[in-house]
Amino acid sequence: MNPVNGSGMKRAALLNDLSCFGKCSLTVAAPVVSAWGVEAVPLPTAVLSAQTAFPGYIMRDFTREMEEFSAQWETLGLEFDCIYTGFFANGAQIDFARRFIERFAKDDTLILVDPVLGDNGALYGCFGPEQVEKMRQLCRMAHVITPNRTEAALLAGLPADTPAEELLAALRARLEVENTIVTGVCRENEIGYLARLGEREMSLQYPRVAQTLHGTGDVFAAALCGALLSCGEAPAALRQAAEFCNACVEKTAQRQPAHWYGLAFEDVLKERSGL
Repeated sequence: MNPVNGSGMKRAALLNDLSCFGKCSLTVAAPVVSAWGVEAVPLPTAVLSAQTAFPGYIMRDFTREMEEFSAQWETLGLEFDCIYTGFFANGAQIDFARRFIERFAKDDTLILVDPVLGDNGALYGCFGPEQVEKMRQLCRMAHVITPNRTEAALLAGLPADTPAEELLAALRARLEVENTIVTGVCRENEIGYLARLGEREMSLQYPRVAQTLHGTGDVFAAALCGALLSCGEAPAALRQAAEFCNACVEKTAQRQPAHWYGLAFEDVLKERSGL
């Protein structure tokens, strides 16, 4: 068999759902990661006809396929520079993700966990306390986690209205993750990120738009994945990813009212490519 490693291109395994319509998860992550010159290898956790903001969506659980696909990858000897996780359809898939990391991660493999659990102060209806605890266990294996305000509170075991600064401290104490970036941090008319990167704390804020936009966390996490593999420095990668996500928000605001279901990341990628 021809070699599958050593091309000189970084490679990222993307464990996330595939929402065929709706501009989130793998339909965002694969092209955005690729734009940073990183080879994207998707491993769907579920396939949805449309993202969950649309009524009547159809979902197919891919737990069995995840096991089968990864077993075949092992026979190929695939190696990954990053393992990036997002939405899991059930607790068994979170357990699988931990085994996947143990099986495929090298000493220098970046583990990036976007702990998808809830939003707007509440746990998603498909999850319960068991999934929260399993996600804590997965986060303890990560080099970087990117919870939103709600997810940070759930992981820390604190009320949803806990100040972001307290959430950062609580997450470090409970999960012992070196780098934590809390997204969706609001300050008056701005929204952005509060991060603890090693011993450094960073805050980046941008003007809020009037619309509720879906998929911003997916765009940010995917851009962060690409930027970390590209530049290697967490503060610079955070700034790159935040600027990219904000540019996508600004483009999306120009496409209202019909473009509510995701970010216009394609516009920004086209500009970045110079086409």
